[in-house]
Amino acid sequence: MKLAHNIWRDERGTAVLEFGFLLPIMLTLFIGVIEATNVLRLDRKVVASAQTAADLVTQRREVSDAQLDDILKAAELIFEPFPAASHSVGIAGVSFDPDTGDPTLDWTKSKNGGTVPNALTLAAGLGEPGEGVVVVRVTYNYTPIFFDFVMGATTIEETAVLRPRRSSVVEGPGS
Repeated sequence: MKLAHNIWRDERGTAVLEFGFLLPIMLTLFIGVIEATNVLRLDRKVVASAQTAADLVTQRREVSDAQLDDILKAAELIFEPFPAASHSVGIAGVSFDPDTGDPTLDWTKSKNGGTVPNALTLAAGLGEPGEGVVVVRVTYNYTPIFFDFVMGATTIEETAVLRPRRSSVVEGPGS
């Protein structure tokens, strides 16, 4: 009877047992915080990349292919220390017809297969006849560090639409 009572009251292994119960929960929370932080950081970088690329283009009256390549490289460098291979950028120059004010696509440039599929829709109503806007769309395909343990792969996207600063339209390559 006394032996059973002593075994029942023995607390020497309690801390190890509690640690064993809490360890998976704590690891899951830790991994979740890391993944959530990475997604938030990448979201900010995608926004900064789109706005920076649009800002650099709209500072010019005319932009060449070489200048657009430099701007696309600058947009890529914003993603460091994350891998840049997962991003794509599309830039479109849109002008508004001087007579009707309807938007028309003047020129485009892309990196890593980036596109601006709805540039005319986004630009509609943002300028007067004879003016223009620049539309930049950046996407980043994020693959979690810890595989799909807490969250799956996700795509982060941002679109920036800016009006030119020094002219009514930014003339692009071939326009």
